[in-house]
Amino acid sequence: MSKLIKQQGGNFMYLTVTPSAAAKIKKAQDQTANQVLLLDFDDGVGAFSRVGSCTLASVFRVLLADDRLDLHDYDQDLASNIGNFKIKGYSKMYMDQQMKLDLNPKNQMLRLTGANAGELTAALMLEAISPESV
Repeated sequence: MSKLIKQQGGNFMYLTVTPSAAAKIKKAQDQTANQVLLLDFDDGVGAFSRVGSCTLASVFRVLLADDRLDLHDYDQDLASNIGNFKIKGYSKMYMDQQMKLDLNPKNQMLRLTGANAGELTAALMLEAISPESV
């Protein structure tokens, strides 16, 4: 069972998803499937990685993963206003305690920012992952 991410001082990490970003995610969701929200740090680790095992291009992306898939790499939950996102626990070192997922109105791409670090990923891919696509 996964657990919510707790930082030093006992505070929980939190992701605020703006209404426009939430609408984009909802539009991409398959209403006929049970999908799990993943905030994936695509660093070459795991079955869903698109970058290969040795890269300097580590970025975040939002995956809508079919709940029938093996999600064992995503061992922690990140709370958000639209529900929990599963993450790879070690990827929290690349996150801020307070983050925001927004929609860039110019290019319609999702953008992840942190309260302290600023821009974490300028243009997140939004992708559905099913047993047929893996």
